Amino acid sequence: MRRQPTNACGAGGQRGIATLLMIVLITLGLAAASAMAAWAMQGSMRLQQAEHTATQAEMKAWNGVVLLSRAVAAMPTTTELAAGGAVAFGNGAPEGLGATLVEKNADGLYVFDVVGASAGARSVLRVAIRPPQNGSDDETPLPSGATFHGDTRLDGSVSYTGTDARNLYVLDGSLTLSGSVTGLQQVCATGDITVNAAITVDELCSNGNVTLNGAAKVNKISAKGNVTLAGGAASTIGTIHSNGAVTLSGGSANAGTIQASGKVTVSGGAAKANEIYTESSIDWTSSATATALAANGSVNYRPSGSGVGTTISAIGDVTLTSAGTVRTGGTTTLVGYWGQGISGRLDGAGLLGGSSWGAYGGAVVASGTVGSIVAPYPGTVKVKVVSGYSVAITPVTVTTVATFEQPRVTVDAYALKPQANFVFTGVDGSGNPRLEAKGINGLEDGSYYVAGNASGGRNYLCRAVTGTTCVSPLLKLCQGYSDYNSCLSYASGNWTLQGKTMLPGVLWFEGNLTISNGVWVNTFLATGDISTAGGVKVYAPNYAGSDYTCLGRASSGLGLAAWSSYGFATTDYATQLCKGTPLELGGAAIGNIALLSGGLKDEGSFVGGNILLGSSNEIYGSVLAGQYLNTSGSTVVAGSTYSAAQGGSTTRTSNQQGGSTTIKVPAGSGAYDPGTTPCITGCSTPGADNVVWAAPR
Repeated sequence: MRRQPTNACGAGGQRGIATLLMIVLITLGLAAASAMAAWAMQGSMRLQQAEHTATQAEMKAWNGVVLLSRAVAAMPTTTELAAGGAVAFGNGAPEGLGATLVEKNADGLYVFDVVGASAGARSVLRVAIRPPQNGSDDETPLPSGATFHGDTRLDGSVSYTGTDARNLYVLDGSLTLSGSVTGLQQVCATGDITVNAAITVDELCSNGNVTLNGAAKVNKISAKGNVTLAGGAASTIGTIHSNGAVTLSGGSANAGTIQASGKVTVSGGAAKANEIYTESSIDWTSSATATALAANGSVNYRPSGSGVGTTISAIGDVTLTSAGTVRTGGTTTLVGYWGQGISGRLDGAGLLGGSSWGAYGGAVVASGTVGSIVAPYPGTVKVKVVSGYSVAITPVTVTTVATFEQPRVTVDAYALKPQANFVFTGVDGSGNPRLEAKGINGLEDGSYYVAGNASGGRNYLCRAVTGTTCVSPLLKLCQGYSDYNSCLSYASGNWTLQGKTMLPGVLWFEGNLTISNGVWVNTFLATGDISTAGGVKVYAPNYAGSDYTCLGRASSGLGLAAWSSYGFATTDYATQLCKGTPLELGGAAIGNIALLSGGLKDEGSFVGGNILLGSSNEIYGSVLAGQYLNTSGSTVVAGSTYSAAQGGSTTRTSNQQGGSTTIKVPAGSGAYDPGTTPCITGCSTPGADNVVWAAPR
């Protein structure tokens, strides 16, 4: 029999092979573990390529997860992916990568299989990614309507329109409403509110005093200070809640219910309140009547006429001409003429007396009980006298008016500089504007000039210039009044923009900016002040919509022709605003802003910040002034307005809306959200937070 060949290695050799295999397996396992550890170290599933991977295929798969997370985050929120379909990674993805959607699970997460292949090896990772969100986590909510820091005046004809909340908030200052102001819902101020004209609002609230000198219609007034309805105007108020005094002085001011910590005065004319509850006293000398009065102090009530049915409750003394029912812990004094008095019951712990008194007097008390009485008294006073009579009266308790406060939104153009497509910092020796470009499709990020082409046309971007002419024009930035007019000029820290329009995107200016006529689909950011000339139209990119902002199509609604009519290339869109295939707005918060002014310098001083809107302006987007906002003439602002009063302005001292100003709480495109702005302070570090979990298959 032939012998079987023996293993030359023997048992020791077998152990050596086993050891070698174990080393290989351990190495692979450690490498894979390193990749997973590097993944986990980011926290909240922030992505980082594993530094050590077992194979090129595994490395490629982990890279694929990073690229896929970014691709999903960049998709429009309206994107719907189909299970079983391949998903593109976007530009720059290496060969050998693939991704397939497995499902959209019960938690609303997209579950993908990501495949990395290299040199015949294949690695599969299963990953769960959140669907694309509208905007980013680094956003700051903006109060609906208008918010102004510092003293504010609304003069002329100011109208607030729209279906969303139409609120006006004034912080760190007082508010004066004059002229015709309509359409507001809630008007609140940390300082005093003074109304000098006819207004109609749902609510006025103040941490100070509220004074109405005009004909106002208000459902509710609340003030930590005093409330005064003055003059002869016919104000109509639903409820008044005050931790101070309340005064209805003359005219025909009319309030439903008054709750006050301080004294309530209703004086002269036909001013009236239906019900009054105060922790202090009531002094009523109006000819009108009330339904119910309650005070912890005294009540002086002198309406005209007899047979008045008012119910009075007072811990202190009561003086009256006429009432229905009276309960008092003090004295009762009837000061009416013959036939006036108390038509119902009187319960008084103290002395009852008055004018039209004596045995033949005409004062009237239908029934009741008192502690004592001035004798002799009229026969028409029908009361029992019980010495030591006690009247139980529930004290009035007025709740503390809630303090009005709103979170402060920081306005800082410097903080938003990284989000700009074009950053304008000055001019060269020939007067050519210098800028830094970023995030324009097909254009390399970097430094450029704005100059002319060889044919004399203006407003082209280029890397180098000879005099005022580009060596090699790359793209057209804006359209002047003609092809041969510049749209930008600069002198001593002041920029002027003029012409027809500009390539849509985010523009940042070092210094002051003046926008002359034209129609602009841009976000304007300036470290100084922003002012507009007459006839200006500005559309925030998100407001304008995808067709024009991303695709360059003509828009009759905006009054703009197609990009090609101005010499713009349709490929030159802003990549942080426009996403997906086909291109559409992705909801970036920076695209909600039309105008933003003012900046916080490195040494801590705030510069600029005033916004002055000229006549016949139309601003479709949010307006944020780091200092004060002023409007005049026939002006429309369709978006949230905000002023921050962050610096010591030497040119403006308050906010003011005058002339004919309309503030719209607007519609705009589906990508437009006037209540959202980019985060400026306390923002998180950008990262791929949309990955929930990932694991090898």
